Amino acid sequence: MTLDDFYSFIVLYQTRNISDAAVELNITQSALSKRLRSMQDELNTKLISTRNKRQLTITESGEVFFRYAQTITSQYQLMQTELQDYKTLQRGTLHIGSVPVMSQYGLTRKMSQFMHDFPQINIRLEELEGADLLKQLQNQALDLGILRDVQSQQLSKSQFEAVNLDTDELRVVLAADHPLAQQAAISMTDLHGVEVVSLSPGSGVYEKIGNLYQTAGFTPNIRFTTPHIETLLGMITHTQRVTFLFAKAAQPFLTPDYVTRPFSQPLISHLQLVYPRGTLSQAARRFMRYLE
Repeated sequence: MTLDDFYSFIVLYQTRNISDAAVELNITQSALSKRLRSMQDELNTKLISTRNKRQLTITESGEVFFRYAQTITSQYQLMQTELQDYKTLQRGTLHIGSVPVMSQYGLTRKMSQFMHDFPQINIRLEELEGADLLKQLQNQALDLGILRDVQSQQLSKSQFEAVNLDTDELRVVLAADHPLAQQAAISMTDLHGVEVVSLSPGSGVYEKIGNLYQTAGFTPNIRFTTPHIETLLGMITHTQRVTFLFAKAAQPFLTPDYVTRPFSQPLISHLQLVYPRGTLSQAARRFMRYLE
């Protein structure tokens, strides 16, 4: 039995008329009748009653066969579509911009798997600070961007799509011997007057801190900024200073010298994959499936 047999039966089932089905299939009535007889002989069951030539009757076996024919032809079409996708993914380059958190969120592993599965697709990754990443996206210099929701909110929703990749919590990070380290959670009132060191503007953290302090009604005493987490931690060692980091992003850098504490009202954020509407390539679509 061939796919043509399945397609023929589906058309015959839908038209309930040999003549109409033959016209739609672009074959003769005799050829269609012969095909139907051959199918019934192979299955050793009657699929259609031809007593009424104008309006065929589908047997119970025919109803069962029709359901399977639909499934088989649908799966075949899906297979063809996917194979065609692979043909279009044979070679090329994906230009991706990301805030520097790829390894902390397991994205490098997923990217490596994509490169293994599609060896002729090259990836050009630029790890950028938030402001530069936003500018690159707005200038359509990137296929995809990976950034925090507080950053992606600055992009026009009419021009960009955003997909959540991961969820994280902003936490207060302080030296293990800091007085506030004894508390289970920290409120904004606890932080009034405390010196702050922070990731640089555009990091997504800096902006979050600004919003937090503004809502609390006072200005943060930010003494130092840097794009590097390791430098931040060095600046709070055995001091009364604090910093703020997303838990998963900070985890690889933490030692027993530091502790993290949640805010009294937990602050949740999303790492997002962002791309311009209407310009997503087949390679970029496939890559997205690996990250999601």
